[in-house]
Amino acid sequence: LMGRHCGHITLNAAIAANYVDICLLPEMDIDLQKVLDHTEQLMRTKGHAVIVIAEGCGDTIVSASGETDAGGNKQLADVGTYLKDEITAHFKTLKLPLTIKFIDPTYMIRSVAANSFDSVFCSVLAQNAVHGAMAGFSGITIGRLNSRYVYLPIHAITKQKGKNVDVKGKSFLNLVSSTKQPDFTPVGAERPQSARGSSGVDVLDFLSVPASINNVLRVGDEVKRLDVVRLATMFPSAMVPNPLGVNGFVGASAWTTQTLQQFNRRQGQGHQYFQMVTAGPREYLHFRPEDSTAVIVNCGGLCPGLNAVIRELVMMLAAYGVKTIYGCKGGYKGLVSPEKWVVLTPKSVEQIHTLGGSVLVSDRGNPPHSEIAKSLRSMGVKQYFVLGGDGTHKGGMQTFDAMQELEEGPYECAVVGVPKTIDNDICMLDKTFGFNTAVTEAEKAIDAAYVEACARDNCISVVKLMGRHCGHITLNAAIAANYVDICLLPEMDIDLQKVLDHTEQLMRTKGHAVIVIAEGCGDTIVSASGETDAGGNKQLADVGTYLKDEITAHFKTLKLPLTIKFIDPTYMIRSVAANSFDSVFCSVLAQNAVHGAMAGFSGITIGRLNSRYVYLPIHAITKQKGKNVDVKGKSFLNLVSSTKQPDFTPVGAERPQSARGSSGVDVLDFLSVPASINNVLRVGDEVKRLDVVRLATMFPSAMVPNPLGVNGFVGASAWTTQTLQQFNRRQGQGHQYFQMVTAGPREYLHFRPEDSTAVIVNCGGLCPGLNAVIRELVMMLAAYGVKTIYGCKGGYKGLVSPEKWVVLTPKSVEQIHTLGGSVLVSDRGNPPHSEIAKSLRSMGVKQYFVLGGDGTHKGGMQTFDAMQDIDYECSVIGIPKTIDNDISLLDTSFGFDTASTEAAKAIESAYVESTTNANCIGLVKLMGRHCGFIATHATLAARVVDVCLIPEMAVSQDKLLDYIAEVMRKKKHAVIVVAEGCGDTILSSDAGQTDAGGNKVLADVGPYLKDAITGHFKKLGMPLSIKYIDPTYMIRSVPANAYDNLYCATLAQQAVHGAMAGYSGISVGKVDERYVMLPVHAVTKEGTRCVDVKGRTYERLIATTKQPSFAP
Repeated sequence: LMGRHCGHITLNAAIAANYVDICLLPEMDIDLQKVLDHTEQLMRTKGHAVIVIAEGCGDTIVSASGETDAGGNKQLADVGTYLKDEITAHFKTLKLPLTIKFIDPTYMIRSVAANSFDSVFCSVLAQNAVHGAMAGFSGITIGRLNSRYVYLPIHAITKQKGKNVDVKGKSFLNLVSSTKQPDFTPVGAERPQSARGSSGVDVLDFLSVPASINNVLRVGDEVKRLDVVRLATMFPSAMVPNPLGVNGFVGASAWTTQTLQQFNRRQGQGHQYFQMVTAGPREYLHFRPEDSTAVIVNCGGLCPGLNAVIRELVMMLAAYGVKTIYGCKGGYKGLVSPEKWVVLTPKSVEQIHTLGGSVLVSDRGNPPHSEIAKSLRSMGVKQYFVLGGDGTHKGGMQTFDAMQELEEGPYECAVVGVPKTIDNDICMLDKTFGFNTAVTEAEKAIDAAYVEACARDNCISVVKLMGRHCGHITLNAAIAANYVDICLLPEMDIDLQKVLDHTEQLMRTKGHAVIVIAEGCGDTIVSASGETDAGGNKQLADVGTYLKDEITAHFKTLKLPLTIKFIDPTYMIRSVAANSFDSVFCSVLAQNAVHGAMAGFSGITIGRLNSRYVYLPIHAITKQKGKNVDVKGKSFLNLVSSTKQPDFTPVGAERPQSARGSSGVDVLDFLSVPASINNVLRVGDEVKRLDVVRLATMFPSAMVPNPLGVNGFVGASAWTTQTLQQFNRRQGQGHQYFQMVTAGPREYLHFRPEDSTAVIVNCGGLCPGLNAVIRELVMMLAAYGVKTIYGCKGGYKGLVSPEKWVVLTPKSVEQIHTLGGSVLVSDRGNPPHSEIAKSLRSMGVKQYFVLGGDGTHKGGMQTFDAMQDIDYECSVIGIPKTIDNDISLLDTSFGFDTASTEAAKAIESAYVESTTNANCIGLVKLMGRHCGFIATHATLAARVVDVCLIPEMAVSQDKLLDYIAEVMRKKKHAVIVVAEGCGDTILSSDAGQTDAGGNKVLADVGPYLKDAITGHFKKLGMPLSIKYIDPTYMIRSVPANAYDNLYCATLAQQAVHGAMAGYSGISVGKVDERYVMLPVHAVTKEGTRCVDVKGRTYERLIATTKQPSFAP
């Protein structure tokens, strides 16, 4: 084919044809012998082959004569006939039969009339050329760039090099994916492309394209800095080196920018983003640790995780070298009572994280802040930690101000808040500690209510949950439980009669119902008395009993039989110990609070925003309105999708705005200062787009309106940019960020729901939450109007067996989320993807959902490619599944939180065994073939582990055994956790043995380590008992917990939104707390994520276990 200097024609024609076996371009570096060998292999296996070559290879594969034609162009050797002769000679040497059919259409492809696309394109180009000329533009050329027609100076195209095929670009990747040809680069030459893992090529970089600053920040957007108080600007700084053995400190000028998003908005409607000080340890300290005294106080209501925060504050202060650490009992009032000050030590707080409540007895109210300031001064306090909500933080700032106004002069003390509220209503922050645990406990109450409702005739269960001003707990627990019929929140405007009428309808049709109501409705559905409690909060009417009485009266009037079971778990959900997720979260918050205090930051609170830990000025949370449930937002849409409840708004009413917070003044705007673009992106930084396949570019789109009642669809060109951070780096060392397509419902659908058929398949190992994903896929497809939904049993192999296809309906999947495992029996391995593609076509499948890990996603893409070979239109959507949490880019994978929680239970059992048997070691082996995330997080959550071994660590067995003996001499008990992947590091596995999924079979490191420890102690003559626990499959076979249940539901909903909008070859996930659609290759070719043994999480692990390095 034509193409003297570039292979664009050849490449695009080969991809379009989709049955080319070898495609050779001028841009490729080609070893002819490799081409001949691959041709031979094709003929031996297939019996036929199609080879396409660009004429420009007449100056690469073979040398041109050097002569020129009449136009001054170099005359090229005729590479077509040359290649034909070389192949013929090669096969003759091998004595293999061969016929070659040579086609040279060269001039034919350019002498024909334009097709319809080019005909229209030519018309528009010509019209715009005339427009430009008549307007007086000159020296221009007309072209189309980014789907917009533009005038360019002629020099812009004549003085640049021509555009060649980028052999490291996406188009060439698509070519290789189509032809399946190997790399023809000569040995020793630089490869034109390589897969991640075998060489150093960055696949994400390979898959993405750069985004301009206009694609990152739109017109009207603004970035502002929320700076914090630095005591070094007010008092002399000690500037002592940080004593922690940290791999990489956070820079003194390190900032984190909120995740940037492109919304649906009118031109000029900008969005305000904020930069915040990045949390973490600094290289130099403001305070000398040996001269420091710290105090911790908590106020207000209880919250799961309070003791975990207190424990970790003490542990980290001690790690810095702070000798005197107090805890103050009784809240702020205790600060002015010396008898309430108790000394806290690492030993005294070692086990408090296992307890609910707070060892520092909480209370409300406070004495004058000037008295608190004097008391802190008299005790020599330099680091003052306040744990509480809005009122506690306000009090902390008032004390900070009072310290600057003391008669003796300003007092130097870091005031650091750790925000505490189970309501999760603090603006800007992703979530607050304790919220996850509270939702989990609330879900248990709803589970009990459902059992009660179903176990009696004509029964309604009513559950009242905490949430004074907002309904976050109630909403999340209702979605997680997945069988609530009515959910009422304080943010809703509610016509009680509509609620009663819908309750009646439910009872007439179902015979039972579950109703969940937030306590804050005691100030909306019914009027509160106006009285206040000790903390100054309005006393609410008891809306639970009120609603129960109203329903009872309504049914009595209708003469309908009814039993009501009322459950009010209110204080139960906050008085428990933190679960695994919150336990780790509390640790990180506390550690960063100490880092900030020792560095001399003050008047700050620590929080997580877009998955990054930051320091915020306290005013940023105390002077803003609380974060309410947006009844026009996605979360509320998910709730309605789950409950199927109608709109309860009174006729003609508008939802009232929340009055919570201060006036309409924009506090953040007032507290912040503008940041220049150079403070957002540094020299060398780059933002690149990870685009995805849109079927509308390949097939006609139905463009039908979305039938979902959504308030605000996601724009067709909506993008989410990763959180921008400023790191410690030398000038010019840039960082690469990615923009990803924002997930969510689109205004117009590519497919007509009524003409659609969907199928769901899961492959590989089990994972908590599989059934929750399957359930929500079915529910959301049904909500769109898809009539035929299949589930395929037996993984990919089941797709080619019609008897494995089962019909799924909302009714059949209603309760499956309560089960572990998968109702679609999983399996490994797969038939040819061409057969799967044909099977999907024969069943008329338009939406194909694959649930699995790396291999499953690769298989999904191979089937997608196979469907293109047969020109079949089908959306292929992946939902990444792995309890290992090792998928790059994603915050977490579903099931990981549940698995870590179950793993922590095994560790706690090992601790009980080790401490209640003489000279005992509790040894736990946990899952984690290639990475140690489960072992690490479970260890951090349990906090009782002495040694944790993960595959990422280098381990000398002698050092390990000696340290275990040392621990047993000192403590007489120990807990050891080892990840299964150490079966390929501590000892060697059989390199050639693999399982059905192609995974290497690992040596069983648990019994091996048990035997090695036993033998070592026998040599030492030391008494020993080992209790070995291997919960391996138990941690993955359970149902999802509340957090994972909710996460699974959202992932599934986003997957369906993407499929119906015509996206394909994508995987859905959460990146920096935002749901996005990623190209599958970004998941499969990026390589798995491992625990960074130089990172913060690993440092926390070592700080928890106190273990030394075991490196040889």
